[in-house]
Amino acid sequence: MPIYEFKCEICGEIFESFQKMGEDFPSCPKCNSNYVIKLPSIFGFQDRSARVSERERAILKRARDYLIDGKVKDAKRFLEKAKEFYPTDRIKKLHETLETRKPIKGGYICRTELIVTKKKEK
Repeated sequence: MPIYEFKCEICGEIFESFQKMGEDFPSCPKCNSNYVIKLPSIFGFQDRSARVSERERAILKRARDYLIDGKVKDAKRFLEKAKEFYPTDRIKKLHETLETRKPIKGGYICRTELIVTKKKEK
């Protein structure tokens, strides 16, 4: 059985109760009033804009990872498909920026900053 939160309209008491799906709302434990409303649960309530912005952040993070690795073509191809399914302003702007970008001649150079070697023990 799920736990629901209720609020009494008479005294303002907020309380929790185990409820089955077809059961009536419980009375207030403080004043025994039947004027009780069910509060929206934080876990069950999610805004559509929150889902879109979360997906947009994931798309931009993946495109950034491609760019960090030096895979500009893969980032362009990924953003082209992402732009079709999630046409937000930030995704469109990044895609347009990458379209105007010219590739660097000779590719990208990766330099290792630190190489750790372990000496063999004899």
